[in-house]
Amino acid sequence: MVRFNPFIALLISVTATAAGCATQDDGGDDEIDLAVTAEDEAADAEFGLQVSDGKEDGALSYTAVARLAKNAGIPCSGERIAIATAVARAESSFRPTITNTVGNAHGIDRGLWQINSYWHPEVSKECALSASCNARAAARISSKGTKWRQWWTFVNNKHLPFMSQARAAQRAVCQ
Repeated sequence: MVRFNPFIALLISVTATAAGCATQDDGGDDEIDLAVTAEDEAADAEFGLQVSDGKEDGALSYTAVARLAKNAGIPCSGERIAIATAVARAESSFRPTITNTVGNAHGIDRGLWQINSYWHPEVSKECALSASCNARAAARISSKGTKWRQWWTFVNNKHLPFMSQARAAQRAVCQ
């Protein structure tokens, strides 16, 4: 029989959070579909057109990511959309197909919100690298934008420099 050791659980949680980005699931909404659909492909193509000017800090990019977050189920209440957008900017510089293993003890961080393959095996590579499917996964993992502590950039305030532009994007998509 394996006994639960709270110290080991805390150590694993802290190590995972420090090593990766989106880590262990906190029991978010498991009802969200994480399969890439034809609608995802269309949304991803639209997203690509919106950010194709190559300016990752452009207002259009922030607005496009804020729209993805909103469409993924993160509500406009409070600063949920703004935080989601700023976290995506800090995690991936709005590059939906970027991957990262640096500093990871486990897995690969993938996509806009850098969903970790080890901690979230339910998020396929195809989903993680699809902007709209990655947004749904981030919405589920963050409990619809209420819990961002699984993201290293949030915990370490790396998203804060992007909040002003992210708030403007939230206002644009939540009118």
